[in-house]
Amino acid sequence: MSIELVHTIIDDLGGLLLFTMILIVAASQISGAIYAVASQSLFIAIAGAVLATATGNVDLWVIAGITLIVKAIVLPWLLLWVIRRMDVKREVEPVIPILATLALAMVVVVMSFHLSASLDTVRQTITGNALPVGIALTLNGVLVMATRKTALSQMVGLFSSENGIFFTAMAVNKGMPLIIEIGVILDVILAVLVMTIMVLRVRSTVDADIADLDRLRG
Repeated sequence: MSIELVHTIIDDLGGLLLFTMILIVAASQISGAIYAVASQSLFIAIAGAVLATATGNVDLWVIAGITLIVKAIVLPWLLLWVIRRMDVKREVEPVIPILATLALAMVVVVMSFHLSASLDTVRQTITGNALPVGIALTLNGVLVMATRKTALSQMVGLFSSENGIFFTAMAVNKGMPLIIEIGVILDVILAVLVMTIMVLRVRSTVDADIADLDRLRG
């Protein structure tokens, strides 16, 4: 696989990743945002497979497989299960209007490309436009976390930020140490499990309080 072809594929995947980020920011339903971040993780896994094929780096195959199974399938399924368990249909209103959040997201994308253009030395070690795309995903993920009120939608922002870090890390010519990347994945899984338990406990407490009020009223 030629270097030019790899750059083209990575750039195309970067465009798809930015599109999924826009879908996450514009989502009015939590389930829609979850499907978008699952697609994002799928594109990250494909990028890892492409880079593994081009470089022969076995670690990239491992990361691509873990990303596909854990982040594109297992974690989205867990979040959707929580939604069904809580009977959540639509996301709680964001802190600021969605159109304003979209405008901020576009500003972040433009600033990311402008910033990466001044980092010629760094960009020489990274494939294609992975650096500006990774920066944009990471910062927009933080933006989603800051502009959403519910824990589930904030977890989607966490996933997106972590995807941005991974996309850039995998595109580095020498790659990141496998143990570091697996450690980051485990940290994300732990955060999701903790937040899921907290959400379910809050829900059960609220349901119990409502039941007590109903009995008192009756």
